[in-house]
Amino acid sequence: QELGAVATSFGDPRVTLLHEDGAKFLLETKTIFDVIIVDSSDPVGPAETLFQESFMKKAYDRLDPANGILCTQGECVWLHLPLIKEVMESCGHLFPTVNYAYTTIPTYPSGQIGFVVSCRNPRRVLSQPCRAPGSELAAKLRYYSPMAHRA
Repeated sequence: QELGAVATSFGDPRVTLLHEDGAKFLLETKTIFDVIIVDSSDPVGPAETLFQESFMKKAYDRLDPANGILCTQGECVWLHLPLIKEVMESCGHLFPTVNYAYTTIPTYPSGQIGFVVSCRNPRRVLSQPCRAPGSELAAKLRYYSPMAHRA
């Protein structure tokens, strides 16, 4: 409701947002997902498990074997390099394709936040879009384009 101007796809029937314990959910579900996005808090307390290899394995098992993608919160490269290295290695033990990406967020520590993006498809180049948005959707997008994706 509050993000209507920037979140144009929440009404898409293919999208399901879950606000619950992600580790518990992955243990209980039998659903296979195309994409799992983990927008967690920092890796302390309840969210600590979301940064561990055991959680990455649960996510891996629930992803489409051909092209499933996991995107997890990746902290800040300037402040949390040892943690990022650990998460990248954990994902690398499971996924054939793993990349680190980041975006700038002025209100975050050091002005950025990262993402660890992993894919079950060994041929997937995660920095390249798989497809372009259709013209109707592209007209609604204010912050995304295939060119920005590649950057």
